[in-house]
Amino acid sequence: MKSSLEAFLSDFKRQAPLPACFVVAYSGGVDSTVLLHALHAMGVPVHAVHVNHQIQAQAHDWELHCQTRCARWGVPFTALRVNVEPGDLGLEGQARVVRYRAIFNWMKTQGQSVLLCAHHRDDQLETVLLQLLRGSGLRGVGGMRPIGPVGVDRHLHTELLLGRPLLNCSKSSLLDYAQQHQLSCIEDPSNNDTTLRRNWVRHELLPNLEEHFPQSPKALLQLAEFFQAHYSEEDSNTEATAPQVVSAAGALQLIQWRELAETAQLNTLRHWLLGQGVRCGKLKLIELARQLRINKGGIREVKKGWQLKVSRQQAHLQHTTQPKDTRFEQ
Repeated sequence: MKSSLEAFLSDFKRQAPLPACFVVAYSGGVDSTVLLHALHAMGVPVHAVHVNHQIQAQAHDWELHCQTRCARWGVPFTALRVNVEPGDLGLEGQARVVRYRAIFNWMKTQGQSVLLCAHHRDDQLETVLLQLLRGSGLRGVGGMRPIGPVGVDRHLHTELLLGRPLLNCSKSSLLDYAQQHQLSCIEDPSNNDTTLRRNWVRHELLPNLEEHFPQSPKALLQLAEFFQAHYSEEDSNTEATAPQVVSAAGALQLIQWRELAETAQLNTLRHWLLGQGVRCGKLKLIELARQLRINKGGIREVKKGWQLKVSRQQAHLQHTTQPKDTRFEQ
């Protein structure tokens, strides 16, 4: 555990300055408990943030549990209470968006810049499988990155970084650590609900897959590493090209963009959209690029809630609907 965290911190320092304090997303479950405890034991400055979704009957007990543990360890603690309303993403997906949005808004008010989450190697494997099954494309199959920009509301929080120090650690190693240090953890009953896709992958698909193909977990993770390396190089090349085709005001300059090779056009367009918090599928990206190659003004639909306004050889991204204001209580 310690060696994995030390390796993460070493890699982090090569990419960005170490913050005065890391924010740790602390649910109270075994994964985030181990991450918080191990970092604190190493003397790394941390601030635990717990999001109370107020969905489960035990939600307030879980908040109290986290607060009590942090007080015992001498770790600064903040609880954020949110309301999760039904939406297109389903309860689980909606809760995730609301959770991250609350944490990022809080970090901005507190001058914090780096959030650490306790995703581990088993989570990475589940993510890779889910991306494959969703047909999300080769970039999605690369899975989660150890260090990178935030996902939710990225265009609003370009200064924030998201780190996953435990991606090289197995779930079993986290359980061993928790047992060794006698850590008290929360068990969310929804984690066993196999009507949720990720839980079905975890409890049913993966065990059956490994039974018939014992090397499948290792093979899938190697595949993810390959695509991560490929797209990291591609992203570096795209970032080098971006200043040539993106104006100081953030508009896509279409005359310069059309001079790029077709692959570079797609990569730059994807990079530009993603930098403003908008992600779309490969087929939609190809169609959008085709439309932008036509020297004509007007509106181009990107996805629900977003569109491009093309005028004077520039494309501007804009909302078609205003997002709801998600408030939280501290």
